[in-house]
Amino acid sequence: MASHRVRAIAISLAVALAPIGAGAVWAQNTPAPTAASLQATIAAAAQSAAQQPGFAQRTPAQKLAAIQAAISAALAASGASPTVIAAALIQAVSSGTVSAGVAIQVAAAVAPEMAQQVASAPAVTQQLAATGQSATVTQTAATDAGGAPSVLVSLAGVASTSTGGDAATGAGGGTTTVTPAPYDPCAGVIAAYCGS
Repeated sequence: MASHRVRAIAISLAVALAPIGAGAVWAQNTPAPTAASLQATIAAAAQSAAQQPGFAQRTPAQKLAAIQAAISAALAASGASPTVIAAALIQAVSSGTVSAGVAIQVAAAVAPEMAQQVASAPAVTQQLAATGQSATVTQTAATDAGGAPSVLVSLAGVASTSTGGDAATGAGGGTTTVTPAPYDPCAGVIAAYCGS
C-alpha cells in the first residue's frame, strides 16, 4: 500500500514538473539575436513603415520619423544587446537596407551608448559621403531615466549652391549661397519601399 502511495506521489510530481522542465529547455534553445538575424527584422520594420497610407507623398522628415519609429520598436522588442543592435544597423547600411541617417537615429533611440560607434563606422560614413549628406552625433552630459547617455543627432541633406554672378567668367561678383536640404532617408537605399 505504501509503495502505491509513493508511486502515485512520484507520478504526480513528474506530471506537475514536466511543463516547467519543457519551458526551461525551450528557453535555453531560443538563440539570442545576432546582427545577421536582425536584418530581416530591420527590413520588415522599414517595409511596414513604407506601407502606411500616403508614405510616398510624405516629406523626407516624415519618412525619416516613420521609418525610425518602426525599426526602433522592432529592435527594442527583439531583446538584442546594444552591441548587437549597433552591428545590425551597420550591416543594414552596408547592404543598402536603410540609410546611414536612419541607422544613426535608431541607434540613438534604442542603443544611445552605441550611436557614435554607428555614426563612425566605415559603411555609414561612406554612404553619407556617397549621397552628399551628413550626420553629427553629440552626446550630452544628461542621461535618461535608465542611466543611458542622452544623444542628439543632426542630419543634413545635400546642400544646394547658387551664385549671383557668372560662375564661368567670374563676372558680376556673384556670391555663393549654400542652402541646406532636409535629410533624405531614402538616399542610397536600394530597398523597394523607398522607390514607391
